[in-house]
Amino acid sequence: MGASSSTPRTVTVENDSPAGVIDISDDVVQRLKTGLPPKEGARQQQHSAPRPAGDGSGPSSYPNPMPPPPAGYGEPSLTSMQVRREKEQELRANDVYWTKRLQTLEANLHKTNQIMEKEYNDAIVDVKKRFESTAVAHQLPPCQELKAKVVECYKKDQHETLNCSADVRAFTDCVNLHRIQILKEKASVEKPAEGK
Repeated sequence: MGASSSTPRTVTVENDSPAGVIDISDDVVQRLKTGLPPKEGARQQQHSAPRPAGDGSGPSSYPNPMPPPPAGYGEPSLTSMQVRREKEQELRANDVYWTKRLQTLEANLHKTNQIMEKEYNDAIVDVKKRFESTAVAHQLPPCQELKAKVVECYKKDQHETLNCSADVRAFTDCVNLHRIQILKEKASVEKPAEGK
């Protein structure tokens, strides 16, 4: 660590076991698990121990296993309760997010509905204004009862149509009077508009 460079160490182990199993002391297992440095007494024993000489076996063909890294450098490990609490918090945050989003969408929909309803009502008013003057045109034609008498007379006297001349004259007079009345109404409406 830091500025000094470290050199890797090579360890040679003699394995007298026929099964190929290397025995390790409990102290070494404990140091590998915790990642603590070896005790001073154990270091002195390692340095003073004689190395086996030239039997030709050399270093072991199996690589030395790396010690597991220390668990989080002092950080406590997560328990299942902590993981559960974190997941519940994430779920609550997710619920809050979607609730807010749903409320926003509902507010936008409400605004859109209000705008559309206002436009619809305005369109109804506009249509009513445009077709006020045409309402007269859609009424029943005048003199319907006289028309019915003429049609009945023609059906009764199909070969002698001159017998229906009085009914035809009454119907024609009624229609002409109605036309004159409409023309007078149009003329009275146009005169005030011209005077402005």
